[in-house]
Amino acid sequence: MKDKGVIVTGHPYAYPYYFKVFTFVDKAKFIFVLPKIWRARLVIKLEKIAGFKIYGLNALSYGRQSFFGGQFKGWLPGILWLLPYLRLRYQPRVLYSCSEPNLLTTLFNGLVAKCFGLRYAIFTWQNIPAENRLHGIKLRLSLFLVRLNLWLADGVICGNKKAELIVKQLNKTIKTAIFPLSGVDVERFKPGLVSDWKQRLNLFDHKTILFYGALDKRKGLNILLDAFKIVQDQSSKLVVVGRGPEAEKLKQQTSLLGLGGRVIFIDWMDNAKLPELLNTADIFVYPSVPVGGWEEQFGYAMAEASACALPVISTQTGSIAEVVLNEKTGILVEPNNSTALALALDKLLADRALREGWGHCGRDYVVENYSHKKIAEQLTNFLFNL
Repeated sequence: MKDKGVIVTGHPYAYPYYFKVFTFVDKAKFIFVLPKIWRARLVIKLEKIAGFKIYGLNALSYGRQSFFGGQFKGWLPGILWLLPYLRLRYQPRVLYSCSEPNLLTTLFNGLVAKCFGLRYAIFTWQNIPAENRLHGIKLRLSLFLVRLNLWLADGVICGNKKAELIVKQLNKTIKTAIFPLSGVDVERFKPGLVSDWKQRLNLFDHKTILFYGALDKRKGLNILLDAFKIVQDQSSKLVVVGRGPEAEKLKQQTSLLGLGGRVIFIDWMDNAKLPELLNTADIFVYPSVPVGGWEEQFGYAMAEASACALPVISTQTGSIAEVVLNEKTGILVEPNNSTALALALDKLLADRALREGWGHCGRDYVVENYSHKKIAEQLTNFLFNL
């Protein structure tokens, strides 16, 4: 009975780099119901992939700026009519909804799953208790919805250890597992790739520090610029890749600090090009800071950097310590502390052997714990044993 198939739904898997984890599962046992089009920073159109059973539906909401203020993010109402057909044709046993328990989308999917006699699994990244993020009527409504979704669910995949603690505080008996929704492509993100980025960015004879991600307040890049101003190796270069609301402020700060000749800003870059850029760098830095009841929930960029055998400097906040092992694969400092960040940069910039040693330890750690193959094994074991 437990060998029957799983229906997978949820807007995160509209992204090809998240979906790739399923290339490591038994494709015959998985059916996918995903948005035909997903509108975020980029517009993603669903494509058929050989060997996969993929069904596209229209999404009614894409998040905060659309229907019902984000509570219906990723909602595919058509699943109500599609599910009877899938139930009859494939006889699945489980519906896995990759959506947070504080969403009405998750509630809708749970009710549909139970109506058709399916086991139900959901996913959560949330590593900050609701009491620390909300208050008043919003807190009460959110807790009610989360408890209801946990009551409907037969299992919860938690993207980090703190998320599991929160789930268990609300439902002590529910089955849980800890792993991210997808893994890292360790065959693409690996050391030793040939790259022309040093020539293109004129980085020869310069130790290079790299960041990529969203240029918003949560990433702490203003702190990084302050730290970079005072590092001992004044010939080092900082490459910042990404887009976001803080981009212009960060460029202005760079000019005010007199760092114009040492900091290089690159606009958004396709994920496929990042491995070569990572192989150009000496250190990856990700100075995440807590903002408005949010803290870093995983950090794929850090895991990708480690997979390329780069040492990582980040902060002691959120769930970063699950991705970066302090003094083993990198250095973790207090958030919002430019002096501590500068000292960490100095330590690694001055010691090539340490950079290489921690970098290789980081790759081993990511391959063993966060590769697509490893996450696919955990995902399969969890869903087929609900």
